[in-house]
Amino acid sequence: MGESSLFLTRILDVLCEGGDKIAFAYRGQSMSYQETFDTLRRLHATLKSEGISPGQTVAITGGNAPETILLQIAAQLRGAEVVHVDGCAFDEVAPDHVLSSDPDCPLLLASNGAKAAEADIVMPRGVKTLFLSDDAKPVTYRDEYEDLARTCEPHPDGPQQVLLIAPMSHPIGNRITVKALLAGDTVVIHEHAAEALQSETATPSAR
Repeated sequence: MGESSLFLTRILDVLCEGGDKIAFAYRGQSMSYQETFDTLRRLHATLKSEGISPGQTVAITGGNAPETILLQIAAQLRGAEVVHVDGCAFDEVAPDHVLSSDPDCPLLLASNGAKAAEADIVMPRGVKTLFLSDDAKPVTYRDEYEDLARTCEPHPDGPQQVLLIAPMSHPIGNRITVKALLAGDTVVIHEHAAEALQSETATPSAR
């Protein structure tokens, strides 16, 4: 792997260059790739001001919305590892910060992490995302994101619509969303996405 995460590099490029193409369709509205990129920049600036730093753990809650995956990417751009949680299961992972993508909640729900000097923060070499299994034990995904960045390309027939039923807080829904964005497709978020799925049959790499 190079000095910077290929996943983060590619996702930034795709969002920045997507223009007026629709990235997300949800709740009777849509968000273009340009709007998605602008939202990511805004969230990243907010996380920067809150002192989210390399090596810290950021918990994300809030359900299926574009901001859920964008908070994940913004935190990973800050060098933090991300864990997706449901409800109030924060004690299982003892995060430094708890963020919510729910528009009815404050963005920052809790913060216990110390701030790092801005000079210490550079584009990370990779990303780390944790998901809580049925027994509340965290399962880690890391290299999968770099692999997706190497293999996902735009569809030869043009952008596709990808229906997202699985929650982004689950590995399946998370990967579907990331793959669709890397390919320049539209993520159509199902209005009543289930908040729990059975564990994936594929075994993730544990680190």
